[in-house]
Amino acid sequence: MKTRILISSFCILAVICFDTLNRSAIAEQPAAVSAINQQTITNPDDDPNNLTAVLVGKKYGYKDTAGKMAIAPRFDNVYEFFDGLAAVKIGEDWGFIDRSGRVVVEMQFEDAGSFSNGLAAVQIDEKWGFIDREGEIAIEPMFDEVETFSQGLAKVKVGEKWGFINTRGSIAIAPIYDEVASFENSTAWIRIGKKVGYIDKTGKFLQ
Repeated sequence: MKTRILISSFCILAVICFDTLNRSAIAEQPAAVSAINQQTITNPDDDPNNLTAVLVGKKYGYKDTAGKMAIAPRFDNVYEFFDGLAAVKIGEDWGFIDRSGRVVVEMQFEDAGSFSNGLAAVQIDEKWGFIDREGEIAIEPMFDEVETFSQGLAKVKVGEKWGFINTRGSIAIAPIYDEVASFENSTAWIRIGKKVGYIDKTGKFLQ
């Protein structure tokens, strides 16, 4: 009987220890920062002091490269830093902070993306446009979907078709494509109907 009691006590203790370790492991995780309507950029700020988003409990903050908390976890969602700024969400609204955690663009947008080429995508009244680093509207919200700028052009969706705009907001390549990828090495993959291939920055189809 004593042997059974000892075995049972050991099992209970093992379960408690495992649960404690498991909770500790998940209490602090890297933030999931993939953005809706946002291009995945593989090179965030190339800085040895770059900050990494982390989830602590139910709030997001940022740690430095030494693993120390640099910006306290107080946000409901975040993206990584690009061009020195990061999009963050408090409640239902998005804004932007700098590396010190200071709010530089107030929480006011329905959604937001990361900065690239000095511009960041924001959603207002279900339409997408772009702001500058001061939070001023640089390109009016008029698009159904957008992605961040790459090589000076951003893919935008108008109705069911995709095209590209430049940093001034002008249409650089008309929205006639069913699918497009962002520009890389001065070319972009496109699909129009059953035709697929690559175009250059003037919209010319490359053989």
